[in-house]
Amino acid sequence: MGLFLTKETPDARLGIWEITEPEEELYRKVRLSASEKTYFTSLKSPLRKKHWLSYRLILPHLLSKHLVSSMHYDAFGKPHLDNGAGYISVAHSGKFAVLIFSPEKEVGIDIEKVHPKIIQLAAKFLSPQEEAYNTANPLQAERLCLIWCAKEALYKLYGRKNLSFRAHMHIEPFSYQRSGTINGLVSREGQTRQHRLQYETLEDYILVYLSGNTGEMP
Repeated sequence: MGLFLTKETPDARLGIWEITEPEEELYRKVRLSASEKTYFTSLKSPLRKKHWLSYRLILPHLLSKHLVSSMHYDAFGKPHLDNGAGYISVAHSGKFAVLIFSPEKEVGIDIEKVHPKIIQLAAKFLSPQEEAYNTANPLQAERLCLIWCAKEALYKLYGRKNLSFRAHMHIEPFSYQRSGTINGLVSREGQTRQHRLQYETLEDYILVYLSGNTGEMP
C-alpha cells in the first residue's frame, strides 16, 4: 500500500508505512548506501527486512529532498541520519513501520498491536503505582499496550540502555481514549524529567510519539 499516514507536530513530522509490497519491490524503490546494504544483508527475518526498507521509504516524505540521508545505528541501537540533518526514531509492529523526524529535538516513537497477552506481561514493565491503578480500570489490554508504547518511546528518546521500564519510568494516571496525550516521567539518580506524549489508535494498533530535550541523564 505504501505511505499510510503522515502527521506534523510543532517540533516533528512522522510517517507510517503500511506494508503490502513484497521485499523485492520495496528494495527497488529505495537507494541504499554501501553501509546500509551491508546492514540490510545482515538482517535475518524477511519481515524485519520489510520493516527496515519501509523506514527508508518514509524519509523522503518527511524531509526536503536535499536533506534525505542514509541512516545508521549507534552502539545503543539508536538510529541516526548520516548527514546529521536532525533526529529520528523508528518502530514497527505487524504490517506497520513508522518513523519520526525532528530537525532540532530528540524524538521517540513506538507502535504495537493490541493483544490480550500483554496482561500476562504487565508485571515486567509496570511500576507498583501503575499496577495498582491500571488493573482497576476497563479496557485493560488497550491501557497496558499504551503504557508499554509510551515507555518504549521514552526509552528511544533517551537512547540509553540503563533505563528500567519499572524503576525509572512512570506514566501518570490517564483516561483512555482513542487518541490523546499522557504524561511520562523519567527518574534516575535523583533527577526527574517530565514529558508529554501523544498517542492514537490505528485500527487495532496503538501509536505513541514525542519530541523533547533530554539533557544529561546519568
